[in-house]
Amino acid sequence: MKQFITLLLKFTLPPVVLLLAVYLWVDPFKVVWHYDSYFVSGSETNKGLNKDYISTTNFDNRYGQEHYNSFVFGSSRSMVFTVAAWKKHLPANAKPYHFDASKESLFGLCKKLQYLDAKNVRLNNALIVIDHSLLVQDKPSEGTLFINAPQQMGYSNFGVFHYAYLKAFYSYKFLYPYLDYKISGTIKPYMRDELFEQRIAYEPVTNEVSHTYEEQEITNGTFYTPQRMENLYKRPAKQRFYKTCLTDAHKKMLTEIAAILQKHHCYYKVIISPLYDQKKLAPADIAYLKKVFGNHIYDFSGINTITNNYTNYYENSHYRQHVADTILNNIYVR
Repeated sequence: MKQFITLLLKFTLPPVVLLLAVYLWVDPFKVVWHYDSYFVSGSETNKGLNKDYISTTNFDNRYGQEHYNSFVFGSSRSMVFTVAAWKKHLPANAKPYHFDASKESLFGLCKKLQYLDAKNVRLNNALIVIDHSLLVQDKPSEGTLFINAPQQMGYSNFGVFHYAYLKAFYSYKFLYPYLDYKISGTIKPYMRDELFEQRIAYEPVTNEVSHTYEEQEITNGTFYTPQRMENLYKRPAKQRFYKTCLTDAHKKMLTEIAAILQKHHCYYKVIISPLYDQKKLAPADIAYLKKVFGNHIYDFSGINTITNNYTNYYENSHYRQHVADTILNNIYVR
């Protein structure tokens, strides 16, 4: 038996060690080494990166120099609330930072505020962008794109975090096209679903991802192709509502978030996004949000002039920057 195990290790261990060395060297998910900029503007190779980890690590890397005191929280839908537009409504000493995550959860949002509070970061201003899909999630996120940053979870979660990426790297679905691209230097059609996506523009100091390239296509009239229009489906004329989602666990997190904001005397706004599906939060959930956050809640969901117009959207999940600018001008009227 010992001879069999020795023989097995002799032939299997070198490839495993080699692959581990390749993983550490190329760091495909950018979770091992330090980077001055985690996203590369104009590149198509940003797919597969975890925005929760990037937002947290980029903050850690830069806070000592930048001293951020104002934060945009939310999912990728919050990215259209640009720093340039928001700063017009903030005091001159505001130092904004986008602390967003892909498919952000209520759990993740609460963890971020707890993380900043524990580090004694000043929370002077906050813009919190929510919707039903964010509120409903009260557990840690899973998967390499969404798993919560270990800094927020406590470093006891460090092993779980990195195991998820090692497992993903070793999967044939990722490893074969990745190595093929690295060796050939060519983006082949079959690779796009796994490794490549539409270009983005990125500003590392504010951690801001912008839709620059999509907006350019919209301006020159090439964006709303028949294929994209299929994604912008017809909605029912009658107002629909999500089912209530706030349990005692959700309510506890919302109360904790409000307590941290109050502790810092934060000037904040909570925006309920105008989503393309035109569904509104359940009345009971709206009532609880207003109970916790009072007049800081601004609801733009449901059927309205924003959601009626398909040109306010890139696709059926994300609204455009000019919509966010309109919302900011609306909610900061004094």
